[in-house]
Amino acid sequence: MWSALITGYAQNGDCEKALKLFSEMHYCGMNPSEYTLVGVLNACSNFDALREGKQVHGYLLKLEFESQMYILTALVDMYAKCGNTSDARRGFDYLKEPDIVLWTSRIAGYVKNGDNESAMCMYCRMLMEGVMPNELTMASVLKACSSLAALEQGKQIHAYIVKHGFSLEVPIGSALSTMYAKSGSLHDGNLVFRRMLARDLVSWNSMMSVLSQNGCGTEALELFEEMLHEGTRPDYVTFVNILSACSHMGLVKRGRSIFKMMSDEFGIEPRLEYFACMVDMFGRAGELYEPKEFIELAASHVDHGLCLWRILLSACRNYRNYELGAYAREKLMDLGSQESSAYVLLSSIYSALGRLEDVELVRRLMNLCGVSNEPGCSWIELKSQFHVFEAAMKYLVSCLLYAIHRLSTKHF
Repeated sequence: MWSALITGYAQNGDCEKALKLFSEMHYCGMNPSEYTLVGVLNACSNFDALREGKQVHGYLLKLEFESQMYILTALVDMYAKCGNTSDARRGFDYLKEPDIVLWTSRIAGYVKNGDNESAMCMYCRMLMEGVMPNELTMASVLKACSSLAALEQGKQIHAYIVKHGFSLEVPIGSALSTMYAKSGSLHDGNLVFRRMLARDLVSWNSMMSVLSQNGCGTEALELFEEMLHEGTRPDYVTFVNILSACSHMGLVKRGRSIFKMMSDEFGIEPRLEYFACMVDMFGRAGELYEPKEFIELAASHVDHGLCLWRILLSACRNYRNYELGAYAREKLMDLGSQESSAYVLLSSIYSALGRLEDVELVRRLMNLCGVSNEPGCSWIELKSQFHVFEAAMKYLVSCLLYAIHRLSTKHF
């Protein structure tokens, strides 16, 4: 009973409940089976619960379950997905002939933690050792190619997929279309996407995200309407993509409508990302007082911190609205911002308003808070050495002129 509930929670993504239930089971004096522990390890993997995963590992050692193949696979998967690559490698290398599940766990773990080069190396090593990949392996490798924008490697993997008869449906089709689109080949990405007979929510979201990021906001919105027409229910990622598209296209009216639809029709509560998209959208369109009201509205829904005021400050800079910019920067200061760029911008705003005393006050405040402004610099490579020149460096003008003349007359 305990095992079934824990495994069920883990498989359905409710990892926190799975871990709480395991804790209750332990306090009740019940000894878990190896299958229960596999479910708990899977929950730790999906919940990034490395500390709890290590505790379960210790429990496994105590019960002498670690040598079981499926236990070891779950351990490697847990360590890999939680970012502990050294322990994942140790468990992997313990086996003389790791199966495809273990290979895939290692590759997926690298991808999840952003080490896409290692994922590609692991994939090549797997092929050299004669291990045949499965669909999940190919999907993970394609994700690595997407992150690296490695179009040529992605094409080679596509050829391998076709040669070995893998299905181009979910999950491979989704990963393949995203790889092409993120690598700059939107046409090929859309072609793969259109040839898929069935598309899951991840497929729709990936394609909308890529279209939005590549300046194809209109196409992203059309795809959103198509998804709704086909009966796929959007999630919070969908709305981040679509609100971002509205922001980049300056579609304020459409953005308002979608923001309202999100809660009214789909019951999705506003998150920080949604408010950030809306503030950015208003700012890009030059409607600077709308985001001020939106930020104040956001305070009752999310812990927005510094993010939203920072976006508004950037918009004020672009539209040279000094008074509202000063207000936004003061809000950032009240929230404890330590970014030098924001202090410098506030100083320039006060300077434009003729408030020279406030300019000096901001500079003193920077010194008091230990905030330093990183100087701009340029550099030149000369005889395999880099020479850096920073703003306000105390060089004699004659020395600089002589050096420039010497560089212009010599041939290296």
